[in-house]
Amino acid sequence: MSGTRTSSPGSTGAASRGASGGSADGHVPPDGLLEELDGSPIMPTSVGPSPAALGVPWRRGIAAAATLTVRRPRLWALALVAFLARGGLVALALPIVVMPTFIGLANFVGPASVSAEGPGPRVVALVALGLALGLVIVAAGTLVAAAAEVALHRATAAAPESAVIDGGRRDTRGDAPPAEGGAGLAVVRVAALRLLLLLPVVAVTGVAVPSWIAVAYRELTLPSDVASPLVTRVVGGAPAASGAVLATWLAAEVVGGFAARRAAILGASVPRALAGGLLDPLRAPLATTLTVAAALATSLVLLGPAWLAVGAAWDVARLAVGGGTDLLAALGGALVLAAAWLAALLVAALAAGWRSALLTVELLRRRR
Repeated sequence: MSGTRTSSPGSTGAASRGASGGSADGHVPPDGLLEELDGSPIMPTSVGPSPAALGVPWRRGIAAAATLTVRRPRLWALALVAFLARGGLVALALPIVVMPTFIGLANFVGPASVSAEGPGPRVVALVALGLALGLVIVAAGTLVAAAAEVALHRATAAAPESAVIDGGRRDTRGDAPPAEGGAGLAVVRVAALRLLLLLPVVAVTGVAVPSWIAVAYRELTLPSDVASPLVTRVVGGAPAASGAVLATWLAAEVVGGFAARRAAILGASVPRALAGGLLDPLRAPLATTLTVAAALATSLVLLGPAWLAVGAAWDVARLAVGGGTDLLAALGGALVLAAAWLAALLVAALAAGWRSALLTVELLRRRR
């Protein structure tokens, strides 16, 4: 009767606040508070971190890596270049390399190069030249491999198959490095990381060399199995030394793989990338072990038959060419060897692309 009108709870909206600066009951809600239709504040529908803040399951990452490898064979070429430049060419060429004999080495070095007083100037010069040439080859190969790695990791991270594994945390363009982190700087960082992680491998190899020399001397003077190659007998004759070198190399590869991806994809500096690469396997040791096991098992299954096929083709070509009587047989042997080499390179590219995709997805699927 007094002319005033009672407002219902649902009318305490923006209209009454816009007129009086507050709600119908005289209380002003805090700035930014949203209300339901009945005037109650909107509450979150769930508690805890959102799915986008959690890591993607390992099986989903494996599926994404498999899809990426199958759908994007153009990445195989980059993976193959990185693999060959970082020593893969030596591994593929082993079936056709004829190891020098002890007599051949002695003739090359010279019978008077080593005396009771120690190695002569010729031996010292040959060792120094070999070391210098080896360092140049390693440095050049590392730079070429680093350039291929940067392009490979960035293309892999930018692929839609990689983008879907992170729960929508980034778009299909991937985690682009900072503006000041161009491709050239990323290549230098990746090369520096790879060279730094070669140091522990070189150190452990230096410790293993005396054991290998002792086994090699024993095998040369009293062979245990003349049918097996000398390198196989030397490596197998010192299992502790060979196992230590293999374990150190594998650890350096895993740490270097994570660190290189942090430098190439995330634009991390060398110290930050190295620290991240050291911690990444420890953050998820089971997932890292399964990823590395999947990569190695697939590579052995693919590369093992290809390696044996190249060796068999080399024997066929050598016998055909060595006969010197049938031109067609020699040409056929050369064609067989070339076909085996091309098949081995294709298989190596597929295996390298699979390994690269596995480790890239393993990094991207985690919460960073």
